[in-house]
Amino acid sequence: MINFELIHNLISQGRLTHLSVACGLGLVLGIALVLFPPLWVLVAVAVLPFSFAIIKRPEIGLLGIMVLKSTIISEDSLPRIQLGFGRLLITDIILLVLFGMIVFRWLVEPGFKINRTPLDAPLLAFYGLAILSTLNAIFHSSLTINESLGEVRMINNYLAFFIVANLVREERQLRLVIRGLLILATLVAIAMIVQYLLGPSAPILPGRVETLDTEGQSFGDVARIIPPGESLIYVAYITLTVTLALNKFKPISWLMFLQWSMLGLAVALTFKRNLWVGVGLAFLLLLLLSWGKVRLRMLIGVLAITLLATIILLPILNEPGSKVAITVRGSFDRLVSLANPQTFEDPQSSLRWRDFEYSYALPQIASHPLTGLGLGSSYRPFVPGKDWAGHDRTRFIHNGYLHIMVKSGLLAFLCFFSFSLVSLWRGFKFWRQVYDRQFQAIVLGFTLAFLGILIGSFVSAMIVKSYWTPVIGIMLGINEVILKFWREKSRIDQAIMIRDSTTVGSS
Repeated sequence: MINFELIHNLISQGRLTHLSVACGLGLVLGIALVLFPPLWVLVAVAVLPFSFAIIKRPEIGLLGIMVLKSTIISEDSLPRIQLGFGRLLITDIILLVLFGMIVFRWLVEPGFKINRTPLDAPLLAFYGLAILSTLNAIFHSSLTINESLGEVRMINNYLAFFIVANLVREERQLRLVIRGLLILATLVAIAMIVQYLLGPSAPILPGRVETLDTEGQSFGDVARIIPPGESLIYVAYITLTVTLALNKFKPISWLMFLQWSMLGLAVALTFKRNLWVGVGLAFLLLLLLSWGKVRLRMLIGVLAITLLATIILLPILNEPGSKVAITVRGSFDRLVSLANPQTFEDPQSSLRWRDFEYSYALPQIASHPLTGLGLGSSYRPFVPGKDWAGHDRTRFIHNGYLHIMVKSGLLAFLCFFSFSLVSLWRGFKFWRQVYDRQFQAIVLGFTLAFLGILIGSFVSAMIVKSYWTPVIGIMLGINEVILKFWREKSRIDQAIMIRDSTTVGSS
């Protein structure tokens, strides 16, 4: 028997509509499970709400890309949609949605204009030439679309630069992306510290978790940890260093100092000398670029931290067998190895063993100077002793610049070089003129971090790694947005001054 009173109560309370929507969604989900594979339905259920959030707040999409690409999530574990020629990852879908938003808003919103920057032309030229070289290889060699997708996806991440430049248009959006980047980096640092305490025998993070080894010397139970989030912790550590140096110390700075300390420890636990060199170079340049009070503040900070570290570590170092003591000794040995001639002369050293890559890469550049081999192509044969089952690196070159030359040609490399040079020039030239001290620190911090990335890419191809390229694109896009805000504020201030002077003159 129908209970009309119950129906009346549901209608009056607005619950009948909610119940109808729930039933409708359940019906749609059931039909979808019948028609499509369960994984596709699961991805759709996860992606659709996120897509609505991205449409409302596109900066959330940028943070989503960093979460999935550059934290503690393995790209191999991401949901994917199999297509006839390859597969789409969820990060690919996010990029497509964000670019679709740019096109849609440009077409329908009268006031929406494409923000142009001096970096647009060289970055688009680099990207276009890389894609053209890949298409040429697919049509005229044995390279397949599926083989090329990994490296194509890697350079697609650079296009996050245009998303930031065109969809981050308000200061609150900008601050959310910056704050999110720093928070994500801190979470990665905490995970790395936990992994260090667990040791290399109990890996919980993706990437490399291994026993520390320096020039053939092993350091017991000390874990060397290199997760995908190494990019975030490096960029965030340099940026927080600049922020602490440029701003007066306040009560909230203690929390920032704790965050900075964890990020510094995480950078140390990678035991990557190219990152350490990048941090050292950033600190020296910051000293040179800063003014009197800031320089004095930095020197006092260094002395205070050195004294504090000495007080903490001395009792620990008196126990040579402790894990911390072994870690400190391993770090010192690894750092000192940079001044050891054997590191640069011994063909079996960790720096020189990859020299064999040059003997294959340089002839390929000479044979294909303009078009390159195409993204995803193998540039050398399988080399016993250098490659083994499950470790085929015939497509990878440790020198990132050689990687670009071999895969995309010399013209693409020149475009990338121009893009890098212009971004550095703009950062170092204009950072002092930014109106806000925090944004000023961001511009300089990101510029110093990018310089370290470019130098480190001679030995570790950060500029062509899928967990570095989105961070590079986003941070350089943030720099351009900050510089745009500064120019707009300068114009407004100048207009106010002209108006006020005119008013005074007329009176």
